[in-house]
Amino acid sequence: MKIRYVIITTLVLLLLMATSAMSIAGGAFAGDRVPRMTTSQLAGMLDSPDVVVIDVRRDTDFQGSEMMIKGAQRRAYNDVDGWAGELSKEKTLVLYCA
Repeated sequence: MKIRYVIITTLVLLLLMATSAMSIAGGAFAGDRVPRMTTSQLAGMLDSPDVVVIDVRRDTDFQGSEMMIKGAQRRAYNDVDGWAGELSKEKTLVLYCA
């Protein structure tokens, strides 16, 4: 359980750093409109059927990593339009890329 918490903490922190950097750099990402959560909030939600965790890392990052969130769905980051309609709007969607 402790290793799972460390992995989740690391992934969420990397995601927050990446989104902050994009926001500061003026990228297309609207960081101020995206709800955020803490690692403890995510850890407490992982077993909920109302939460869908989506791994949108690039193939090379995904294949070269031993860190994955249990139960996360693998989706292409560059095809959001292709798969977004398949997801329930009634669920909490958590995307991570780092």
